[in-house]
Amino acid sequence: LIYGPSLALGWVALLLVFEVVYSRRAWCRYVCPIGLTYGAVGAISPVRVVYDLNQCFHEGDCRKVCLVPHVLEMVIKGRSPEVIVPVGPDCTRCGLCVDTCPSGALKFEIKGLNKLL
Repeated sequence: LIYGPSLALGWVALLLVFEVVYSRRAWCRYVCPIGLTYGAVGAISPVRVVYDLNQCFHEGDCRKVCLVPHVLEMVIKGRSPEVIVPVGPDCTRCGLCVDTCPSGALKFEIKGLNKLL
């Protein structure tokens, strides 16, 4: 018996079931080296995207163009924990959501710049 291929297929099947049933993009967020790198760099980056609930029309255009749409869960009506929310560290800061947002609810911010001005 050859255990290598069957064991590997078993792990892949287990991960697939876990992703579909339990978690959304857990592999990408917590295990994948690229996802971990984005998260680490995003946590220390001075530039971030900030969401303002009061300006949002809740059209969802930003989520349609986003390369990592799970970081924009707060734009879904009723899911924002606060009025002004920074987008999570998984965000790649590509700016597609900022460009697409018709109301200006998503914008770039530089950490600490508000305190200086």
